[in-house]
Amino acid sequence: MRKIYVGIFLLLSVVLTVSAAFAQNAWQVRSGEGVGPYSLGMSFNECEKTLHRDKNADQVFVRRKQPFWIYYTDGIQINYDHFGKVIQIFVDKPGILTDKGIQVGDPQDKFMTAYGRGFVSHELPTAKSQPKQSVYVYKNLGLGFQVEGGIVKFIIVTPKHN
Repeated sequence: MRKIYVGIFLLLSVVLTVSAAFAQNAWQVRSGEGVGPYSLGMSFNECEKTLHRDKNADQVFVRRKQPFWIYYTDGIQINYDHFGKVIQIFVDKPGILTDKGIQVGDPQDKFMTAYGRGFVSHELPTAKSQPKQSVYVYKNLGLGFQVEGGIVKFIIVTPKHN
């Protein structure tokens, strides 16, 4: 009888894990709004209820208490303001798509073709031995892309600006 309970427990664990992974893969980037169930303006406490911190990342807190930049294993990183509200979300894993099908790992030409050239760009300082890194932001959409060596490394959700 004990083996049956253990078997049922293991089966339920696998089902819940697969369901959580499937739900995450169904997340979509909402330009100027958020990613999946997480939105700009949400509180740190709301996010922490369901996201999982990356234990291997260097989380950034101000005065050791106030969250500033938190890395999650769920495919996103969140930048919080001094009130503990989400001000930017960075997608850092493939499988979370924009409305035009762009994801981390795609070539830069793909988002430029999909969204056009109406972006503001900035080249990030990098060592000469490292690939070139740039950020492209569509301010009117609240959407950006960080590119390294011509490949999308991050998708960025920010507030919309006209």
